[in-house]
Amino acid sequence: IENVIYLSGPHGQRTWWQSENGVEHVSIRLDLEGEFHFTHLIMKFKTFRPAAMLVERSADFGRSWKVYRYFAYNCSKLFPGVPVQPSGLVDEVLCDQRYSEIEPSSHGEVIFKVLDPSIPVADPYSPSIQDLLRVTNLRVNLTKLHTLGDNLLDTRREVLHKYYYAVDELVLRGSCFCHGHAAHCAPAPGVPTSSIPGMVRRTQSPAWHGGVRAGEVWQWGCCQAGELGCYMPCRGAVPAGCDCNEHSQRCHFDMAVFLATGNTSGAVCDGCQHNTMGRRCHLCKPFYYRHPRSDIRSPTACAPCDCDPAGSLDGGACDGHTDVALGMIAGQCRCKENVAGPRCDRCRHGAYGLSHGDPQGCQPCRCDPRGTVAGSSPCDPISGDCYCKRFVAGRSCSECVPEFWGLSYDVGGCRPCACDFGGAYNNRCSMEDGACPCRPHLMGRQCDQVQPGFFCAPLDYYTYEAEQATGHGHDHPQLPEVVRDSVGRMVTWTGSGFARVRDGAGLTFRVDDVPYPMDYELLLRYEPE
Repeated sequence: IENVIYLSGPHGQRTWWQSENGVEHVSIRLDLEGEFHFTHLIMKFKTFRPAAMLVERSADFGRSWKVYRYFAYNCSKLFPGVPVQPSGLVDEVLCDQRYSEIEPSSHGEVIFKVLDPSIPVADPYSPSIQDLLRVTNLRVNLTKLHTLGDNLLDTRREVLHKYYYAVDELVLRGSCFCHGHAAHCAPAPGVPTSSIPGMVRRTQSPAWHGGVRAGEVWQWGCCQAGELGCYMPCRGAVPAGCDCNEHSQRCHFDMAVFLATGNTSGAVCDGCQHNTMGRRCHLCKPFYYRHPRSDIRSPTACAPCDCDPAGSLDGGACDGHTDVALGMIAGQCRCKENVAGPRCDRCRHGAYGLSHGDPQGCQPCRCDPRGTVAGSSPCDPISGDCYCKRFVAGRSCSECVPEFWGLSYDVGGCRPCACDFGGAYNNRCSMEDGACPCRPHLMGRQCDQVQPGFFCAPLDYYTYEAEQATGHGHDHPQLPEVVRDSVGRMVTWTGSGFARVRDGAGLTFRVDDVPYPMDYELLLRYEPE
């Protein structure tokens, strides 16, 4: 210990360590003469706490040093570049501003915990955690004094000389490091031991063993209730420190758990019943969840999950407890990607075919959105058949019904072919472009246009004039009589005029230009007299 003096009163009053007056840089070093697992440091100051200080450790008997923690009332000014806010790493070096204010002016504390209880430790046996706890030496560097501000107005050394560091209690907590070859450490000579065989009792004795108080060592097993430093009191055959929530009667002590819980408890329950598990039988086994209306100590505290294994992740496991931050709700099923429902027992909108062997639970509907009815599920959740619009067909609604074409987002889905009745062979057109099957020399989508070089004969194309026909009849051999156009008379005929036919007479037409034998409609045009 450098720049520190020791004071004690003649009548046994409280004593303290005090630094030299006016000296800001003071170092307190503890050589432990062996490897220890160090967990806590508590310093109580008789005067102002330091405005800035840092705690260092060595695991190679002082040959190299690493900083545990910085302390300052203004970290950005006194230790620039050192982060203040934790990032979640258990071995991160931070600057703490909680223990460096000028108030209180006496009996203020500086507390340092190697393992921050707010940061979960996944594996207390990991090499990084073991390296963080293992020490052979500790060093506390006090680097800046708190003053009342008078030194800012008067820079004489005498003004600063009234200030000093004074420590009236220094507490270290940890355990000996036996490399797994022993269950406990032997106390230093003269230190009282526990009444329980194999135990070392925590004590406030000032005796030191290898530079650390022998009483700062805890071992497994139970101890007598009320005994100083007792973390697992005995109660008959069952340790009260087990705290198994009435789901087990057995537990054991685990030092790693003890350190990970901030030296609160090292008890680990054995043989948890009622579908519980965990260090205190406080968690539910997989496929069970914490029932919100049952006490944690009840045999029904953990209820079975009600999830469909075909549509749930992990074979039907549910959230074991409620954690709002993680989005967990006790009993909530975790559905596969394409599955929905409280029990994960139905396919999501747009999927079908719930199957245990499908990693996504259901297959996505393979429906053409142009031909599917909007505003509903695109396909049947069981068969996968798509729900088609009125003029659309096919399993995936990707085809037009016969005599329709042009699949689109229209209400009907497809448009009618509308092929020309005379120009097309039938009304079945191409689904892609709507082209109708045209007769020879006709063209256009609907077969309603004539190919260049051809014409389309009208219905009265084959016309035979009565005035060119021959008459017959016994009474009128001179028929037909041709009636020519007359002035002022409306022309209502074709050809050169009419052929007057009287009762009993007849006309014979010569038809020799019909191209094909087929059924024809015969139309006779006449005017009565």
